[in-house]
Amino acid sequence: MNKIYSNINSQTLNISKNQTLEKTKINKGSDKTNDKNIKCNDTINISQKNENVINTKKAWDAFKDTCSDIGYIKNDLAIDTDMSPYYCIALDLMEKQGIPAPSFCLDGESNNFLPFIDKLKDFAKELNKTNPGFLPSQFLDFCDAFKEKLAQYGCK
Repeated sequence: MNKIYSNINSQTLNISKNQTLEKTKINKGSDKTNDKNIKCNDTINISQKNENVINTKKAWDAFKDTCSDIGYIKNDLAIDTDMSPYYCIALDLMEKQGIPAPSFCLDGESNNFLPFIDKLKDFAKELNKTNPGFLPSQFLDFCDAFKEKLAQYGCK
């Protein structure tokens, strides 16, 4: 180990002040941007090559719109919330029981949302039989509305 350290310590760098300034000028010049070419927006253009990513994005948009359409309900703590926490709870319970559930992650995996919604609705019905009131009564309506939005947005 000492040999390695002594080898590193004995090396010197021969960089002159002029070389450093010259490099800085080059970098500064190449870093200029033209203000009229800068466009600020919050959209992302996705290539049509990855259908899984596109399907997931469409499903996410359908989910957000469905939550917005259904509106807010009061939860057990008397706090207004949309259906997203209940959707996540149902998905988590399904996954713990070994039922595969699609994800909004853009990893390109498990994104068959349209056929899954029927499974989710059936699961919610069974859950409400065994644990009445665990999911809000509007959850089944949410499932129907989400399925319609998925079809409307062209999701698979």
